[in-house]
Amino acid sequence: MADDNFEALQALMKNKQQSSDKKSQPFFLDAAEKIPFELQGFVADYKRKINHDLTPDNLLWAIGEEVSDFEIRKGVVMPVLKMRLEDNQAPVYVFASQAGSNYRHLDNFLDQRVKIAITNFLDCNTQDSEGNEEYIAIGSIQQAEFVINGVLYQEFLQDPEGVKNKDRIGTITQVIDTPDFRFIAFDYHGVQLGMLAKNFYYQTFTHPLSEVAYIGMRFSFRITDIIRAKYEDQDGVKQDIERGMAVPKGLMYQIMTTRLPFLESPDDLVKSRYERGADFKANIVHYHYIRGIIVEIAPGWQVKGIISPNSKIQPSVADAEAHTPVIVRLDQINLKTRTGRAFIIRFPKGVKRVPDPHNQ
Repeated sequence: MADDNFEALQALMKNKQQSSDKKSQPFFLDAAEKIPFELQGFVADYKRKINHDLTPDNLLWAIGEEVSDFEIRKGVVMPVLKMRLEDNQAPVYVFASQAGSNYRHLDNFLDQRVKIAITNFLDCNTQDSEGNEEYIAIGSIQQAEFVINGVLYQEFLQDPEGVKNKDRIGTITQVIDTPDFRFIAFDYHGVQLGMLAKNFYYQTFTHPLSEVAYIGMRFSFRITDIIRAKYEDQDGVKQDIERGMAVPKGLMYQIMTTRLPFLESPDDLVKSRYERGADFKANIVHYHYIRGIIVEIAPGWQVKGIISPNSKIQPSVADAEAHTPVIVRLDQINLKTRTGRAFIIRFPKGVKRVPDPHNQ
């Protein structure tokens, strides 16, 4: 995959003279930071060593510094991630088409430490103030992901259960918590992996993902499956190609992960509380004038809340919206359907006050 990456690069030198000085995006060869002469030897030696033997051990750590749009050939603009090697601060540029699974959001790499491969040098046909030839280093996150995840894939083929049962540690780098999409991205051995919220924790109305996950959080997880595929076969990539976006191409490994084995099962918790006759906190999540109150007693568990009609405190729709806490004792449960009934013993913080329109 080392040389299928830069069809655009081959056109850079041909189009340099044709590029207009009045464009809104700078021409890449003109604006990109060159490799300092004293670091050219290190980078060149590294590139020669990995030409035919790229492994997880000879990838380089780099930190994202900025993202900019550059004109890479006349009329073609592409987002480019600028990084610096951790060892010596040499600048390396990663085109969106070589950014791997996170190609849509290059800003996710800013101030993040990930592994990359240096795949190309661009001869700028210019010289520095001391007459030394100038070059730009081009890197690839996609190749680093391919190599590291490929090792996991080979292990998975040989011993699927061994890979699935191994406890691993990740560090969260991004949390997305919207009504339509809940997801975390995390670092594992220098590559970015992803996990849906439903696999990160047992979801509840009262505790959104943003309350239980945060950037920098270290957590245990396991791999559930690894699939070898092509970028071009992914629906999202196909759509981006139709939009004219720069996308990665070639083989990739989709790694599915979960954190749930390290969390207490809500079913076990509910069963234990029912058997012990425990009083515990729940939250009102629905209210209907006819059907009554629904309380969430655990993630995935919503049961009917029973309150005495003679109670001086009566909840309302506003309590469902506010997820008002209640103290309950389970009267009956059905583990198969995750339903049941709970007596509401008291309201530890009262109910949501609703102004009486007649008193306004």
